[in-house]
Amino acid sequence: MNRFRHDSMLPPVGALDTDALTVAMAVAPGVYSRNRFFHLHKVPEMRRARSRAAVLRGIVQHLVTMQHAGTDVASAVGMDRHGGRVRLVYRMPALRFERSAVLSELEASCFLYLAERAGLTGFFPSQGERDGLHAALRRLSGGEAAMLLR
Repeated sequence: MNRFRHDSMLPPVGALDTDALTVAMAVAPGVYSRNRFFHLHKVPEMRRARSRAAVLRGIVQHLVTMQHAGTDVASAVGMDRHGGRVRLVYRMPALRFERSAVLSELEASCFLYLAERAGLTGFFPSQGERDGLHAALRRLSGGEAAMLLR
């Protein structure tokens, strides 16, 4: 029997850092691919991290599409911070579409980083937010994962 497919080889519940995995999977989606880490993708924390990373990447992709269509993206996005959470809302007026997402502070920092990296005008993480992203990635593997942020 392949030891990687055996359920006893899965990490214990709570052993994975969901926030750090979310950042890693948002910044570099191929790093924790399902093919190479199939056993990890059975763990609820990994599934949650993959889902949250997809939300972040999806929001950035929507905003990139809007910017290419000539929309002032910075004015279409609102971020409201309250109690350790960030409510991000953006509108696509041409489609009469509004989307909102409630993010953790770390996810909001990751969103800003991804938006800046995608070339969206008006979005950039502060140095403190960048430091938080680096710290989250260092929690994954002792520092090597921090190289994902350029």
